[in-house]
Amino acid sequence: MPDEIQVARPAFLDNGAVRRSDLAWDDWPAIVAFLSDQCLCHLAVPTAGAPYVVGQSFRYTEGKFLLHCSRQGRLAGLMRARPVVSIVVDRLVALLKAPKGQNTSFEYYSVLAECTVDYDEEIPNVKRQQYRVLGKYRHEGGYEPIDDAAPAQIVTFECKVKQMTAKKRILADGQYSPPGQPQAPYVRFPFPPGAQLSALPEEAFDGKRFRNHRE
Repeated sequence: MPDEIQVARPAFLDNGAVRRSDLAWDDWPAIVAFLSDQCLCHLAVPTAGAPYVVGQSFRYTEGKFLLHCSRQGRLAGLMRARPVVSIVVDRLVALLKAPKGQNTSFEYYSVLAECTVDYDEEIPNVKRQQYRVLGKYRHEGGYEPIDDAAPAQIVTFECKVKQMTAKKRILADGQYSPPGQPQAPYVRFPFPPGAQLSALPEEAFDGKRFRNHRE
């Protein structure tokens, strides 16, 4: 994947807050690889009432989630007014079934981050962050430079992680049932890969695809 795997576990990864300690996901390099592969996060922003939740493309790098949105939309206004957010990135792996109804469950990976937000509307800075995000989705290069028109319409956000928890449940890792309960005879029904970069064919990252267009 385009992001370097960060080996040192950061202080903000606090899985002591995970109620089911047997589901805590502590493998930091694997967490970074997961975040590098996923294409969509869900962002929860405070409001006067219920939180405003929206799906966003993102890049995680060096303790920050990089995002952007329209300067004129509701999301930008809310994040300017109160620059704190919660971010969820998850992936369902398989549906699990066993004879007892209570043993209907899932295999999954899930990361939750609480962040503070710095936003920027200066066009050179917006373009700089956009190129950083393209390093995830278009790391092969071969595209034309970003012009000034689109960056003038968006605001970029650096969401700095203050606390993160990570959970997973994967049967191959022995995560069958809560401690002290008998191992359920699960049958697995895997889901399709979903919106992750590793599910795309190699041709999606062909740096020569638009060469004739430029010529």
